[in-house]
Amino acid sequence: MITRAEVTNEKRFGPAGEVQERVIKGKKFKFGTSLGQELQDKIADVIARQMCAFVWSSADMLGIDSNFLCHRLTMDEKVRPVIQRRSNLNEERRLVIKEETQKLLKAGHISKI
Repeated sequence: MITRAEVTNEKRFGPAGEVQERVIKGKKFKFGTSLGQELQDKIADVIARQMCAFVWSSADMLGIDSNFLCHRLTMDEKVRPVIQRRSNLNEERRLVIKEETQKLLKAGHISKI
């Protein structure tokens, strides 16, 4: 079971300093300003030449079977479905769940049925 402390104190990695956003072939990339303009230009050139190496969604991952990524519930037709009691979550946890769900929907990893 996940505790509230684990949900709210989850470490997320981010940039070490200031960042500068650049658009390369219609996609946004962030570069650390500590790199210097010459190094940023060299990296941007490599990114532009190797754009096919980047994956923007799970649908772009060639060679991965969609059945591997999909989760299906198998149900026995002889068993009567039971409605579970709705669990009460505090407001803080409810907001975290809502944010994470929106991220998954936006990325296309889950969908409404």
